[in-house]
Amino acid sequence: MRRLLTIIAGFIALLMVILAASYATLHTRYAPNLVNFAFEHILSKPVEVREVRYSYRQPDHFTFEGVLIKNPNTTKSILLRHVEVWLDNPIWKAGKLQIDNVLLEGIALQNGWPTLSVFPYIHINQLAISSIDFADHGWVARDMSIQIKQPQYHPSKILPFYGQVQVSADQIYWQGEALDHVVLDANITPESTTFYDIQFDWHKGKFKAQATKIASTTVWQLPQVSISGLRLQQQNLDAIKPAVLGWFTRIPMNIEQLNVSNSSLDTPQFTANNLTVNAQHITLPFKLWDQKNAAITASAQSMSMMGEAIASPRLDLNLHPQRAVVKSLSLEALQGDINLQATLTPTSLQFNQLNINNIKWIPSADSKALALQYLQQLDTITANTLTISNVQVIDLTQEPAMQTSGMSIDGDELELKRTGQWGLWDGSLSISASSATYDKVTSRNLLLNMHSKDGHFWLENLFVPLEDGLVKGKADMAYMQTSQPWSLNLDASGIPLRFITRGFNLPLHLDGITDLTINAEGLYGDQLIFNHSVTGKLGATISQATSSDNFETLWLRNQQAQLASIDEHSLDSSQAKAQNAQTSAKDTDTKDAVLRKPVMIGDIHLNADRGRVSLTPFSIKGEDFSAHLGGKYDFLFPKKGNIQYRLEGKCKALTFNLLGDRDGIAVEDSCQSSK
Repeated sequence: MRRLLTIIAGFIALLMVILAASYATLHTRYAPNLVNFAFEHILSKPVEVREVRYSYRQPDHFTFEGVLIKNPNTTKSILLRHVEVWLDNPIWKAGKLQIDNVLLEGIALQNGWPTLSVFPYIHINQLAISSIDFADHGWVARDMSIQIKQPQYHPSKILPFYGQVQVSADQIYWQGEALDHVVLDANITPESTTFYDIQFDWHKGKFKAQATKIASTTVWQLPQVSISGLRLQQQNLDAIKPAVLGWFTRIPMNIEQLNVSNSSLDTPQFTANNLTVNAQHITLPFKLWDQKNAAITASAQSMSMMGEAIASPRLDLNLHPQRAVVKSLSLEALQGDINLQATLTPTSLQFNQLNINNIKWIPSADSKALALQYLQQLDTITANTLTISNVQVIDLTQEPAMQTSGMSIDGDELELKRTGQWGLWDGSLSISASSATYDKVTSRNLLLNMHSKDGHFWLENLFVPLEDGLVKGKADMAYMQTSQPWSLNLDASGIPLRFITRGFNLPLHLDGITDLTINAEGLYGDQLIFNHSVTGKLGATISQATSSDNFETLWLRNQQAQLASIDEHSLDSSQAKAQNAQTSAKDTDTKDAVLRKPVMIGDIHLNADRGRVSLTPFSIKGEDFSAHLGGKYDFLFPKKGNIQYRLEGKCKALTFNLLGDRDGIAVEDSCQSSK
């Protein structure tokens, strides 16, 4: 661009020569020769002018057609299709030649702006450049026009001018993104840059803004930004180059007022239709916990998040450093409605009010994991008022599945998590449900009442009716005491035995109906205190017991199939089939049910005294086997625990420690000696 403005200065110097010596020649066919001669000898520049026009009626106006600026060092040249120069009156002032207006029309700048320089003895009131084709640094413009009042050189590769600048273009490409109907109105000085008007269209959205920046600072101040009719889909977002997103993360901005209306976003994880946003005092790059005093209100006709439809969402939010205040959030989702007021920090969540009514939630693995991940990272969770009414939850992400219907939860002044530890630290909470199903067992009209004060928790009432039984219980725990003393009293009948055995690696498969009583207490300050203190009794009676095992399957499984099987002649066909089934992959529920046969299980008595646990020996008797269990366990010395398991058949037996490894199996075989 240095050569370009040098040529402009050359035109001015040429005018001086013309006016001084060869004024009359401009009216003849020799005018182009005179101009080219002047450029060659006055400026020593390889410039050719195809045509020159001048009229006595407009002595201050000169027109040049087809100006070719050559670069002797390369094959690249710049062609100006049309140039016009208007002299000012007076023509000389303050030691400078006064030029009122310069028009450059039709120029291709495919490698950006050339280097600019301006002669100090020339003053230009206005420079207009039209029909520009421009490409440089990810910017591409076609048929762009620029007008600059009081132009001065500005060392910028995008717009190298100081002055009052107006830019217009039907389309500008930036990093492959098309900006349509671009209009810029700015005042650029060495001290500051002010955009009075920024307008463009992008993905059917109309963008309007004002912006200003002091040269000594890095932050852009945007008094007003408005976006209307924006349409974005995932394919549009995927097409945006990282350099574009990087631009927004590098340049700090303060937006005083942001208005978004009639816009939509459509991605696989999130959609919003007819989105409206009004925000004040927003700081970019946007970081939730770094906003200083932002206020945001947002609404949409409809939304979806992770596949869940949301109707009529409305949000009123204030953002402060390390704190977000949800003044109100309301939405209709999951066939119900949700309303809340809350205060959030990076490590805490405080519900001033949470109301959930009539929703039906079937969580996906992703949505459940996302919710749990967020809650787990919090140190503190509280709720002043919690009301959940007539909620249904069907959780198919776990095995066995769980379903709850007609669930209601009421809580006041709740503290549910403190210093990263879950528990009811303060407040009162009641939970009820018309029905709850877990692993094919249904409870109807269950009820839990609990409260806590100053870190002392009481489970006042646990009442869970079952189809063939009832669970009742009470408990308490003093969280705030260093030792955290606790106690539990539980009476249960009609409990499926598999609920209890599922957590143990037992050597045989059992099911049945369990009646049990638990009375226990201890301290829970830490693991060592718990191990020293746990004391109590457990008594259980099992009825309607069944097992899918027989002696042969147990014989192989208990030895982990390390020893040879009993002679094949001792197995009938049904036993052989059972053996193959049990030593292969896990049986399905259907096959297991077919093979179940009644067994007798003796009463179970478990006693704990300050961490030392004893299991009174009891027996399990099946059709062709009997098993015996009993022994001791010490929480302080778990490796020394010994729970003996003995399996007996017709003429074979084995014994090992359930708490040890299977290398210590003792096998007895009287079958060979009896042959």
